[in-house]
Amino acid sequence: MKKLVLLSIVIMALAFHACDKIDGPYTVPVPAHSWNGKKILLEDYTGHACVNCPGAAKDARDLEALYGNEIIVIAVHVSTDFAAPTAQLPQEFRTATGNDWDAKFGISPLGLPRGMINRQGYPTSHVINDYAWSSKIATIITQVPYMTITFKDTLYTDADSTIKGNIDVKFTKLNNYNLKLSICITEDSIIGPQLNNPNPGGGGDPDLPAFVPNYVFMHLLRGSINGSWGTQITTGTVPNAVNSEIVTPYTYKVPKSSWNVKNCHIVAFVYDAVTYEVYQAEQIKMY
Repeated sequence: MKKLVLLSIVIMALAFHACDKIDGPYTVPVPAHSWNGKKILLEDYTGHACVNCPGAAKDARDLEALYGNEIIVIAVHVSTDFAAPTAQLPQEFRTATGNDWDAKFGISPLGLPRGMINRQGYPTSHVINDYAWSSKIATIITQVPYMTITFKDTLYTDADSTIKGNIDVKFTKLNNYNLKLSICITEDSIIGPQLNNPNPGGGGDPDLPAFVPNYVFMHLLRGSINGSWGTQITTGTVPNAVNSEIVTPYTYKVPKSSWNVKNCHIVAFVYDAVTYEVYQAEQIKMY
């Protein structure tokens, strides 16, 4: 795959937090690569009051178009400055899980938009500007994963709005990592107001006005099924043998009065409990 991604991102100073200013435009080549099954978790930290965040969301869409199902995006709305409801922006998209992640990884104090790619580099180099997402992904997309993640027996029951199933983690490489499994829910196609910076050379989406009354929010984090930090699946004291499997059941009651289950995904990812690096991720439609 030899394509060019035009990522024109110049981060302008915000009223609350100064973001880095980067001269553009940026043309980042996406190299041909041999995919070995490792999926990329892109966490886009954002907010409806962040004028440059529509530009980052556009970057995420471009990356999805390039990599297809090799990449999984979670849009995490965080901070009082960028995501608190107001008269103009009345929706509350922040979550307890997103707040916990933001507090741990220190993202919104640096200014938004920012993100993480497989949470690599914690604690010193894990926060990445959106114009650098593409090059970071290119450095890890060809790696051979330590495990696969498979959703089994997934069932949503509309009568009691409950989703349940099993997540099977199967090891493909010998390792002795201390691992946790996180299971969360995202929702697509949520309509609501969003601020934007349409100015030439700005960091927003130039195709949209400064105030977008009917912005389409994608990949929005709705919450966690098994807590902000997931479930311990291995401790690192015993090697995880090739072809060994760990099956984790889950059950969750969905607040369908406020979520559209037909637009929701279940996202599961396995990460290192010590370094926080995400080793594998997977998602499935809820309904």
